[in-house]
Amino acid sequence: MTYLLTGLGTLVCRTRDTGALVHRPLTSTLDGVDVLDIGNLTNALQVGLSHFLRDDAEALGLSLIDGPLAGWTIARTEDRRSIHLIRHGQCLLASAETGLCQLAGSDVWPATRYLPLDPADLTILRGLVDGQWLLESAGEATCPEAATLHPGFELRIGTREIDLRWNLPFDRTAWPHRLTVSWDVWKIDRLFRYRPLVYFSAFGNELVMRQFALAIASLVTVGQYAGEIVVLTDKPPAEIAALFPAGVPPKLAILPTLAVDRVGYIAARYAIADWRDAWQFQPLLYTDADVLFDRPVAPMLYAIARTDRICATPEPWHLADSEFVGSHLLADDGCHPPPDAKGFNGGILGIPNMQTHGGTIALIGRTVRNRLAVVGRHSVQFIDQPVANYAAYRTGTFDTEILSRYVRLDRESADPADRTGMVHFCWAVGAALRVEAMRSYLERLHAMG
Repeated sequence: MTYLLTGLGTLVCRTRDTGALVHRPLTSTLDGVDVLDIGNLTNALQVGLSHFLRDDAEALGLSLIDGPLAGWTIARTEDRRSIHLIRHGQCLLASAETGLCQLAGSDVWPATRYLPLDPADLTILRGLVDGQWLLESAGEATCPEAATLHPGFELRIGTREIDLRWNLPFDRTAWPHRLTVSWDVWKIDRLFRYRPLVYFSAFGNELVMRQFALAIASLVTVGQYAGEIVVLTDKPPAEIAALFPAGVPPKLAILPTLAVDRVGYIAARYAIADWRDAWQFQPLLYTDADVLFDRPVAPMLYAIARTDRICATPEPWHLADSEFVGSHLLADDGCHPPPDAKGFNGGILGIPNMQTHGGTIALIGRTVRNRLAVVGRHSVQFIDQPVANYAAYRTGTFDTEILSRYVRLDRESADPADRTGMVHFCWAVGAALRVEAMRSYLERLHAMG
């Protein structure tokens, strides 16, 4: 299957009633028309490395003998990337005024130029104009931008202009979350889709659920987060809804998860790997219930979306000698981490996307399950954090630099004046003390404006 993108940024289509050639916007509903398929010609029409090796990119004179364009000839234009469609010595022109495709006696830039797309290229192009994107070259401080198509095969994201003629076929290796592109003909940039998800795991007694409610309140107020939120929980929807004022938070979805004890409560965060909808998001941020957001969360989410590793917050404990971060697991497996290497806290995880890292998240869950099958389900105090550190050491897929800029591990005496983005009250002793510390901290945050 081969489709045609016009130089105006539209798709060549065919009306169902008369068979006339027209062109329509990429994201239109296509009422009464079908996207024109000229046959399995993409490999012959798109310019690849083999054309460069033979130096024959311009040598194209393909006469179509069947299909909807039988009798037409396809020829490469002088840019050696786009094509003309020629019949009786005239070029097919996509009229911007009428929406019709008609014959023209001369080459009219860009209305008589076309690019061939296969179904995967078309899916990517539609996905680009349907999403929000972060540019690697723009730096961490920039916000996500929409992608728009402009005449002359130009895809524009922010100030970056990307000529599609030098990007087809698209690099599909990391799609749909990332796309490597060429701009200014040969220069390289990367695009990162921005569709964030913040998710929680909330099980247990009333004190834990009050912590969760405070965490959500801080996320949507001080954190200024308006994206999707999911909670893995065994609580019914009515009980979750009762924690918040009506309509707050507006995008909280419940993922029913059965867990029977503290071991299950803690390990439940890794069940996100079994939820296939999680693959739609980039980035994903997991937080324990005893976490407050004390600055806008967007800059941290942007940084996670751009990285290639799972992000975690460094702990003061060393991998070589602290069971809190898995020293015993590493020793049992014959691993010898450097004496100065420190572990991380498992209560906040920044996952760029599940397509790349879902296997690691599932691996941690499986290793927790397998390890406790050997030593006993209730034999250890620290359920998942030692295993997460062990898996991180073995796989090399974790980063502790990014979250160290945004997250504090603290106790009940945490001071809002020291806020950096998130504060994890993991060192406060006891659930009741955590609730009071979080309530007081959030009140002081709101009082600061």
